Formats: sequence, C-alpha cells, structure tokens
Amino acid sequence: MGGEHDAFIKVIIVERIVKAIVLTALAIGLLVAGEKGLLATWATYAQDQLNLDADDGVIAELLLRALLLIGTFNHVTILAIGAILYALLEGTEGVGLAMRRRWAEYLTVIATGILIPYEAYEVIHNVTLFKIGALLLNLAVVGYLAYRKRLFAGI
Repeated sequence: MGGEHDAFIKVIIVERIVKAIVLTALAIGLLVAGEKGLLATWATYAQDQLNLDADDGVIAELLLRALLLIGTFNHVTILAIGAILYALLEGTEGVGLAMRRRWAEYLTVIATGILIPYEAYEVIHNVTLFKIGALLLNLAVVGYLAYRKRLFAGI
C-alpha cells in the first residue's frame, strides 16, 4: 500500500475531515443555541437542506422510539449527540484513509454506500443542488474505492 495518495483519495480525506469538523461545530452550536432557544428559525431550513427531514417513515419511527427510550434528554441534545457520533465516524474514515489503512477503505465504502438509497430518494422527492452534489460525490467515493481499490474483488 505504499506510495503517495492519488488525488481523489486526498479529496476524500479532506472532505471527511472537514465534514467531521463542521459536524462537531454544529453539535456545539446545537447545544449552545438550544440553551438560548435560538433553534426554531434555522432548524427547519437546515433539516431540509442537509437531508435530515424525517417527517414520516421508518427513520422517523426509529427516532421516535429511541427518543422514548432516552426520555431524559431533550431533542436538541439528542441531535447534538448524533452529530458528534457522525463526526467521529467521518473523522475515523478520514484519518484511516490518510494513514493508508485498508479497514478505512472498507468503512468508507460501507458507511457511505448505506446512505446512497436514502439520498437518491431525497433527490427524487425534493431536489436541491446540495442534495444532488452530495449524492454524486458519495456515488463517486463508493465507486472509486470499491472498483479502483478492488475492495470486493475476492468476493
């Protein structure tokens, strides 16, 4: 696995690390804004633009059940914890790829690939440039790592 990273791997590393930083900042912002009651106006817009709109369906049902189990936290705290956990996943992918770890390639393909059907559904039902760009980037990441790195060649 030695040698330099190619350009696309560098893009993936930077994207994952930047996303981890942004998600961490978002989580801190949620906690601070939640304390001050400033969430109402921008939460709806962010929810729609970032594919977090869970009006109905399986995801909403699972979240509702989880909230009932964790009744001691308010919804802002739950969102902040979710953002931190997602930031940890993204950061782990980025750092693992930067360290040229094979497990990071698998983790990136699997974690990114799982969300592609949901992202495609969102693009079909509510088109935004952000959603289209995220879907195309994630398709490129999964396709590149799975094919170019021959992750599943022996299967």
